[in-house]
Amino acid sequence: MRRLFFLGIALSCFSVLKAQQPLLLEEVEVTASRISQNIEDTGRSVEVIDLAILEKMPVNSVDELLRYVGGVNINSRNGFGVQTDIGLRGSTFSQVLILIDNVRFNDPLTGHFNNNFPIAIADIHQIEIIRGPAASSYGADAVGGVIHIKTKTYVQKGPGTKNEASVDLSYGDHNLFATDAGFILNSKKSSFSASFRSNNSDGEVLDDPNFEAGTSENETYENYFDMYTASLSFSTFLKDSLKLYARASYDDRSFKAKYFYTQSSFDDSSEKTSNAWSQLSLISKKANNDVQLDLGYRRSTDYFEFNPLFQANEHTMDQLFSNVTYEKKMGSSAVVSLGGQFLMKKVESTDRGDHQNSVFGLFALLSKEWKAGFRSNFGLRMEHDENFGTEILPQVSVSYGVGDITLRTSYGRSVRAADFTERFVSYNIPSLSPGRNAGNPDLKAERANSIDLGIDFEKNAFDLSASVFYRASSNVIDFSLTPSSEIDNLDNLQDSADYFYASNIAKTEVLGFELSVGTGHHISENVEMKTQLAYTFLETTGVEAELSKYISDHPSHNVAASISIFSNKWNVDLNGNYIERDPSLNEGVDGNIKENYFVANAKLGYNVMDNISLYTKLFNVTDTQYQEILGAPMPGRWWSLGVKWEL
Repeated sequence: MRRLFFLGIALSCFSVLKAQQPLLLEEVEVTASRISQNIEDTGRSVEVIDLAILEKMPVNSVDELLRYVGGVNINSRNGFGVQTDIGLRGSTFSQVLILIDNVRFNDPLTGHFNNNFPIAIADIHQIEIIRGPAASSYGADAVGGVIHIKTKTYVQKGPGTKNEASVDLSYGDHNLFATDAGFILNSKKSSFSASFRSNNSDGEVLDDPNFEAGTSENETYENYFDMYTASLSFSTFLKDSLKLYARASYDDRSFKAKYFYTQSSFDDSSEKTSNAWSQLSLISKKANNDVQLDLGYRRSTDYFEFNPLFQANEHTMDQLFSNVTYEKKMGSSAVVSLGGQFLMKKVESTDRGDHQNSVFGLFALLSKEWKAGFRSNFGLRMEHDENFGTEILPQVSVSYGVGDITLRTSYGRSVRAADFTERFVSYNIPSLSPGRNAGNPDLKAERANSIDLGIDFEKNAFDLSASVFYRASSNVIDFSLTPSSEIDNLDNLQDSADYFYASNIAKTEVLGFELSVGTGHHISENVEMKTQLAYTFLETTGVEAELSKYISDHPSHNVAASISIFSNKWNVDLNGNYIERDPSLNEGVDGNIKENYFVANAKLGYNVMDNISLYTKLFNVTDTQYQEILGAPMPGRWWSLGVKWEL
């Protein structure tokens, strides 16, 4: 089936070259640095996903959509957005920076929570995927790249004239009930929006390996999840050139977390997290001078019960972020941007202890067009972190466009300090049981240098993008299976036991290649078709795969494809992933990461009225049994039926 699926996508991609009625592509403005530019001027590999694409695809969450983007490597512990580790260009989940409306979102406790977006799909305007480092613009953690979610209220450039509203309800297997609803009200100067999202299910009933091991009385367990997100936002033009924007969001989720983090026979984990998110921006845009102030505050909590027989771990995290940017246009060919940033991270934890860390940075950016089609972008940042001291982070990118072709190349240096989990997980737990994670308070910061070279081609509704990239990193942090006898800075370990201990494992090198091809054309007067095919190759060297937990935990070959055929009355959407990766096996927890697997999803929709549509989704059409985190099974075949109303 997978061969027929990808062959059909490939043929449809290239058939557009002969199409008589191509669709026109819109020019898209992005912030690959803090300077807004058209994609072809950035010198970077950038992809933009808008709401229309997100709504059509047979997915339930942002992370599920990102599976079909070239260069993105995804490891999920369950479906439906429960918890996902997002990597870019072979990076770990901690080496990707997440932004929401220009404000840092990464969780200070652990990168496992970076996917807990407090934003409903109805609120999203577009998602920008910036491949490669962006530390000179955005600071630490932007090693593999940046994922920037921009909401409708934030991107609005002038007084709104159109009110919008939508309600999406669906029901499916295992008592799945999902909602995604929102509205935006516009006046002459202001906009107000509200949104709500939920995903709830009893989950699949799975065999419990702990019963066979004699550590559980239950033969099965339910992989349940309950997730809720609510958000309010407001923007107003105080003057024609001065905009105030504010958002407040809340995300709450509880779920079965069995084998999410450990391979212990005592693991019967459940988890509950919350995330209160607020941000404010003041944006002044004049003819040649722009000033922007961004403030963000995040309070998140985590209640983790490893086993009812053990004391639960409780964590409360606070993060305060501020950034100010001044941008000046130097004539018609150059833009200069100067700014400063402050970040404070704090944790109070029963097992990690109480800790606080502050970071500040100063940056300067320059974008210069030397002649028609030839542009360069420069960035320099000084970052000071209490963990690693002061670091200088340079970046440069160059692009040259001729006709329908753009050539580009970039270099960047990046840094990442260990998070509170890598440094202190299980630090306060007495007599830690074997097989669990153990932090290392003496970790050094990671450093990386990256280069890439690429070409983009765009003609009518056919676009092609290809990149080759290389990243060399030192002091890379990961959890590796380590005997307690080799750990000398923890005193709560058992003798003759093995733990996943955080350490600066190795110098690593990542070599990769990305290719994406997209098309869009009319099959007939009333029927359109859009297709996308993406391939990513990754090779990580310098680390022993059998010891590393996350560094090389990515596909070596990833083929992703999607096809959408639609008219004004109906739509058919298919997408699929073929993955090849290093296999892993642990029979004690029924853990089996296969060497290769194929997963496909489908969606069929019909508009019964102009503003009401019915649809059905089928996830994992082939009922593939697979895992991306050892011991944490992904959902099998799963159906849902839904209705959507739009105004």
